[in-house]
Amino acid sequence: MENKTENKMELIYQTTIALLNEIGLSDISMSKIAKRASISSSSIYFYFESKEDLLIKLYFNLKDQMHQEMFRGITADMSVRDGFEKILRNYSNYIVNNKANFLLMEQFLDSPFIRKSCKDQNGGVFKPIYALFERGIKEGLFKDLETNLLVTYSCLPFVQMGKEYINGEYEFSSANIDIMIQMSWNAIKA
Repeated sequence: MENKTENKMELIYQTTIALLNEIGLSDISMSKIAKRASISSSSIYFYFESKEDLLIKLYFNLKDQMHQEMFRGITADMSVRDGFEKILRNYSNYIVNNKANFLLMEQFLDSPFIRKSCKDQNGGVFKPIYALFERGIKEGLFKDLETNLLVTYSCLPFVQMGKEYINGEYEFSSANIDIMIQMSWNAIKA
């Protein structure tokens, strides 16, 4: 029964992602999701109390998936430099391999509804990497500035280039990712 529930929820999530990327947050409805997924609206309401509940749970689900990918292969004993590079490389791979999810996360992050409704228990999208950056400050590798500022300067270029990649305006080649990682490092190094 648990597997059936997971499959149905995944169908609802994937259908919602596709629809949201096509029509946007303001035009989405449970009936449109149900029709696209070829299930009844009551099936969706069995798993989610409301459209808002579905969107909030989808946001946290996508955020958790993204974090799992970003931190794949990261260990506590890894140097700050190696951790920094690995996280940004993993994030680049996440964008390339999860275009629809990446686009939806960007749509969510620009949404007043999500910002208001999803007061993250664990902070913003990049909050899990703050510990690495704080270690970098402590070790004298990064400028002694607010962690949020350092994270913004080093990670948001990947978001922007990810959007350009999806629009066919930039290639996330290994060489380009190497250049971006070095530029991000240089922007915040002490």
